[in-house]
This record gives sequence, structure tokens and C-alpha cells, in this order.
Amino acid sequence: MVIIFYRIPSDSPNVRKVAIMLAETGLPCTVQTVPKRDGERAADELLRVSPNGTVPAIVDQETGATLFESGAILYYLATKSGKLLPADLAARGEVMKWLMFEVANMGPAMSELYHYLLSDTADEAVMGRYRRKLAQFCAILDRQLAGREYLCGECSIADIAIFPWSAIIEFMAEISLDDYPNLKVWVDVMNRRRAICGEARQGV
Repeated sequence: MVIIFYRIPSDSPNVRKVAIMLAETGLPCTVQTVPKRDGERAADELLRVSPNGTVPAIVDQETGATLFESGAILYYLATKSGKLLPADLAARGEVMKWLMFEVANMGPAMSELYHYLLSDTADEAVMGRYRRKLAQFCAILDRQLAGREYLCGECSIADIAIFPWSAIIEFMAEISLDDYPNLKVWVDVMNRRRAICGEARQGV
């Protein structure tokens, strides 16, 4: 049994990654919500699992493992389930480099842009910089997806990591996926996966 910690609302891309992964693998899970304020009991429980107080975080009751950071959680769940991560070393390396691309580039850029969108002192020059970076990332993904249904041939944790950001990039970054046809098709393919369609029914 995997316990996943999240905050309400639970639709942040990082939380969605783990929700999708649990739905894809079929691993049994329960959900524990935590408040935003520090000092409350649930927040203290989260800090024992995630020292930075960030969500998602998980506890695997079968192994005793505790994990935070969505990329690490995806890798752990893939290894535990034997799904969405190739056994072949070269193929696994291909998946891992695209997972790291999301962790190091796309996720942080989208998070920073979101911060400035909510700020009362939003700097248009700064937001423009992040939008340009995200457009560059879209172009990279579009090239990688040329002639492929998924980023690395078959669906993997790399697709699961990148999808939740790509699904909202038009709204957040004012980027049209029409300019990136391979990426647009991939988003549609991911949206049709049963785990993503049924994600809400997992309780996450």
C-alpha cells in the first residue's frame, strides 16, 4: 500500500504525475491531505516524509520507503511495479534523460512562470523570458516526437512526467500547440490513455 500526501486542490502537475503513475501501475494507494500552514499535526507528518514540506510525497508501507520529489517517486514506482521503465540499460537511459529534462527544465520554468502570473508585481520582461524558454522546450519535444507515438517509443515515466505540464502550457504560457504538431498529437494520445481518463477515480 502506498500513501500519497497532497494538498487541496490536488491538480498541480507534480501531484498529477504521481496520480497518473499509480493509475497506470495499478498499485494500491490511499491519499492523505495536508494543510498549507506549518505547525499543524498533518503538516508535521508530511515533514517527516518530505523535509522541504513539498508535495507529492509517498510512504510505501510494504518496504518502509519514504520519498519526496516527483521524479524520484516516478522512478521508484516504476521500479516497484516493473512498468513504464525499460529493463534494457540503453533504453532506460533514454527514458531517464527525458525525465531529467522535465525535472531540471520544464517543471521549474513552468513553476516560475506560475509564480509571476500570481504576483501583484509581475514583471513582463521576466515572464517573457520564461515563455521563450518554454517555447524552446516545446520545440525540443516536438522534434523528439517526430515519428514516435511516445517520447521514447513506448509510454514511460518520461511521458508521465512531462504530460501534466504540456496539458496546461497553452493556458499558462500563451503557447499554441498548433505550432508544435507532434507535441499536440502526443498530448491528445496521452489524454486518451485509460489511466489519465480514470485518474480522478483513483481518489488523487
